[in-house]
Amino acid sequence: MKVEPSNAPKAFLIRSENLEADEFGTLFRRMFGNPPPPLRHPIVITGVYGRYEGFSFRRLSFCSDLITELPDMGDEITFIFPSTGRVILEQHGETIGTAHFGLALEKMALRSLGFIDNHSHHGFSVHRSLLTRRLSRLLERPIIQPVRFQRSIDLKIEAFHGIKAIVSMATDSDFYRLIGNSALLPIRLQEMLVDAVLDVWPHNYTEELKRPFPLIAPRHVKRAMDYLQAYPEILISGSELAELCNVSQRALQEGFRRFLGTSISAYQRQVRLQRAYEMIQQGNTSSVADVSLALGFTNAGRFCQYFQNAFGLSPAQLRDGLNRRR
Repeated sequence: MKVEPSNAPKAFLIRSENLEADEFGTLFRRMFGNPPPPLRHPIVITGVYGRYEGFSFRRLSFCSDLITELPDMGDEITFIFPSTGRVILEQHGETIGTAHFGLALEKMALRSLGFIDNHSHHGFSVHRSLLTRRLSRLLERPIIQPVRFQRSIDLKIEAFHGIKAIVSMATDSDFYRLIGNSALLPIRLQEMLVDAVLDVWPHNYTEELKRPFPLIAPRHVKRAMDYLQAYPEILISGSELAELCNVSQRALQEGFRRFLGTSISAYQRQVRLQRAYEMIQQGNTSSVADVSLALGFTNAGRFCQYFQNAFGLSPAQLRDGLNRRR
């Protein structure tokens, strides 16, 4: 096993030719800061694994079966492209065997994961916040409902071969040495994987993302959007925002309705709710009332109602769910 630190923060690359059980335990503690779960069988793992801020990528082969409980990885989605063997996962109490199909798995919902029958795969994991931010930029609006990917896809479909090819490139021996000494390449690799999976893998925003954009928002609407996203905690009126954008309030209101399909105040509320979700999700220690006040919601009860309507759960339920997984 060879572990190489990267210039990027909290990052490392691993290349293994014969990673065995004891080494797996040592590596597990280094990666996740806690003891590994007991292994049911001796294992030998070969391949490459890289982790950088917000995402990881891998090409791995298992010469024996590995079935293990998962540590808390936060709100990550992992994408698996099997080549041989099977993947066994326990999600919401259900055990599923999968072969020759790609998988999109939400780690927060997984209890355990197994690779059996001499399994090998290419794969990568991305924190949901990276996908959300990219979607928000592509659609030019806040993303309220979390992005949800179709769990299983047929790897015979040619479009998915391109995503696997990106992971193959990243785990190639020459690129492996290059990315290990670069602060910029991991960012470019992250962007390529995020864009590829949003473009190819079916999800709940696919239709909207594929929809042609016949209208391009004018400069004053984009400037107002940028301001509201940059300063969600500032309660600015429509007239004040219009003055900042050097247009009349009526022109700005009509621009929002025509190009975004919503009002200025509704768009601002969406931005603030999205930011509140991210603050709670990231383990912000403030109370729900403090989060609501920090983002300009003067009535905590109304904030909770808006939050429930947008995300399908209350701020307290989101926080409690995260705490139970830690």
